[in-house]
Amino acid sequence: MSVSLLLAAGSVAALTFVGMRDARAARAARRAILDDCAGALDRCELSHAADHFPRLAGLYRGRETRVDLLCDTMTIRRLPQLWMRATLLAANPGRPGFAILVRPSGMGSEFYSLTSTFDQRLAAPAGFPAEVLIRGDDGAEALLAELADTLRAILADPHVKEIAVTPRGVRILRQAGEGKRGDHLLLRQSVFENTSATRQDLTAVLEQLEAIRSVTDAYGRACAA
Repeated sequence: MSVSLLLAAGSVAALTFVGMRDARAARAARRAILDDCAGALDRCELSHAADHFPRLAGLYRGRETRVDLLCDTMTIRRLPQLWMRATLLAANPGRPGFAILVRPSGMGSEFYSLTSTFDQRLAAPAGFPAEVLIRGDDGAEALLAELADTLRAILADPHVKEIAVTPRGVRILRQAGEGKRGDHLLLRQSVFENTSATRQDLTAVLEQLEAIRSVTDAYGRACAA
């Protein structure tokens, strides 16, 4: 075998080794993103999806809670986004629901959004961000108005992407990280370097969910009285 062929084979082997090493490191980094958050939940169970992103399931203030991560590569003219989705399960059959999506693309690329599951377009209360899409069930306007102050405070955080209130519970979707520019532009890969969520981050979101739940429960009791 010629020297040039040996050098080429060595280069390929070296590149393969580096690629495999980087892939292992990326998987390990993904799996660890929510490690610090596990302590925010009681009876917490940690698992991992097929894409190696972690998921948490447990109790917060005695209520069933789920936390997972969504990799969004469908953003237009933007780097890949990593969303943290926190859901507090609280069944309220028959209660109207709604979803608030911040900065909608207008192209229906937000696969994670619940706005498309609702029929009616609702007007945004005063003080909400200018670029929001709110859709809900028939009769959701009154509940939206009741929650306006609580929601306005949450939406002041520019990392919040969606808030949803449904008969099954409430959830908040917020940015957890943004993909590296070089990997995305050159290799079309979603690499979220040094991305992690802290227990404090998650606890703040869970407290926001609790605040929404508290208002909706009080609203339901008042309507039933």
